Parts: sequence; structure tokens; C-alpha cells
Amino acid sequence: MEDNAPLVPEGAQVIEVRTAAIPHVVPTLRTIVADIAMRQDFDLDAVEDLRMAVDEACSLLLPASSDGRLTCVFSWSGPRIEVSVSVLSDTPDHEDDSGLSWQLLTALATSAQRTVTPEDGRYLSRVDLVRESQAADS
Repeated sequence: MEDNAPLVPEGAQVIEVRTAAIPHVVPTLRTIVADIAMRQDFDLDAVEDLRMAVDEACSLLLPASSDGRLTCVFSWSGPRIEVSVSVLSDTPDHEDDSGLSWQLLTALATSAQRTVTPEDGRYLSRVDLVRESQAADS
């Protein structure tokens, strides 16, 4: 496992998917997050928001993948789902966080963060999303 893998809250359940960094795998990742959200009793709007957020995160990172791989880690506990999508890239550059894709992503998630960290002469580019169920607010 990578040294800088996302932190997972104690007691959370985790699914890690390592796959080719190609658009064809994104529907599978969307389905995984939707299934997790439904099993955690998220409402239908939140389920769809999570599906779209994972889609946007992948869309931001797929073009940057230098080794052709993408890692997606889903963790959940109660009314909180965390998703971390990452790729290795040759440069630390990434799309402007004020762009439409990033604005959409931050609107769909409770919180979103993008980080780029050096790793073995390349850069790990990662998007971390958190979505909390409305039931958590009640």
C-alpha cells in the first residue's frame, strides 16, 4: 500500500480499487459509491450527488495519469462516506480549482480537497471527497 494512502477513520469500512486510468472504468466506480450510499440509507439525491462527484473527480485526474493507473478508496462509517481518487503524474500542475468541474465537485460534496505531493520523482495528485447524509444533521 502507498505510504501516503488516505487516512481512514478507525472503525470505517473500506474498499480500494486500483484500475486502469481510462474513462471506461468510471461507471463502475460510480456504481460502487452509489451502492455504498444506498446501503448507508442516504437519500436518492445524495446518492446521485455522490455518483456525479466521483465522476468529476475522475474526470479531473484521468488526463494527468502518467503510469496509466488510478486508485479509488471508498471508506464509510454511519452517515459519512469518504472517497479518495488518485493518480501519479509527471508534473505538479493541475486544472485551476476555480474551474467549472471543481465548482461542480465542491457543490456535490460536503467537502472536497485536492492535493499534489511529490513521490519518487513524480507527483501524487489526489482528490478527497466527503459526503455526509442529511440524516446526520437531524
